[in-house]
Amino acid sequence: MEALGLVAGRGIYPVLFAKSARAAGVCKLVVSGIVDDAVAELEELADEFEWVHAGQLNRTIKHLRKHDVKRVVFAGQVTPGKLFKDLRPDWRAAKVLARLKLKNADTIFTGLAKEFESEGITVLPATTYLEDALASEGVMGRVKPSRVIRSDIGFGREICTKISEMDIGQCVVVKNGTVLAVEAFEGTDKAIQRGGELGRGQAIIVKMAKPKQDMRFDVPCIGMRTVESLISVNAAALATEAGRTLLLEREQVIAALDAAGIAIVGF
Repeated sequence: MEALGLVAGRGIYPVLFAKSARAAGVCKLVVSGIVDDAVAELEELADEFEWVHAGQLNRTIKHLRKHDVKRVVFAGQVTPGKLFKDLRPDWRAAKVLARLKLKNADTIFTGLAKEFESEGITVLPATTYLEDALASEGVMGRVKPSRVIRSDIGFGREICTKISEMDIGQCVVVKNGTVLAVEAFEGTDKAIQRGGELGRGQAIIVKMAKPKQDMRFDVPCIGMRTVESLISVNAAALATEAGRTLLLEREQVIAALDAAGIAIVGF
């Protein structure tokens, strides 16, 4: 099997991807790890590894091409604040950014993908080798949501669809037909904490992909860090989109939510 590239951001996601790729038979894994985001464990999992700063696009492409990579996956976020601080765009990244009228996740990642593909490197879906970790439809744990909670999930889905269409965020926090928080640039966990505190417990969190989600980038993810946020605000339920949301460390996530009495539902 030919070499596979990985551009790794923060969290457990890139590690799980690397291990799943190995289990699927990938023999050569070439990793570019984002400084201050990617975890050091990836150096041991990779055949070839290089640290790069956010914005070093040309260096990343050269590293992959040097090792004959023709397919690459982007896994893990880059710390959001780096767009405004500590971003080190090289000439190639600066050229991409200069072409963009709007600078949001969609436009930036699409622009980056075109640069990789111009060098013969195909950007694969971010769910590659992690299909078993995708959320399934229906109640995934032991806790069944009440009729009131299901009603709020439906309400949250309507709101979440609208904000995702406008590229504001992928998550809302609701309770009793009231919007407590809308995710924006701060990320899901901070939105949960903000909305959960306002709701004083038993809030419902809805997270979903954009209607025209590019599954190569910014795929919704639920991991143990998000579970900790849900538990800290005594949330009632988490609802997420089946087939388009990754549950990182799926069994641990569901078990922890069960233990906390929080329902997890795929729609």
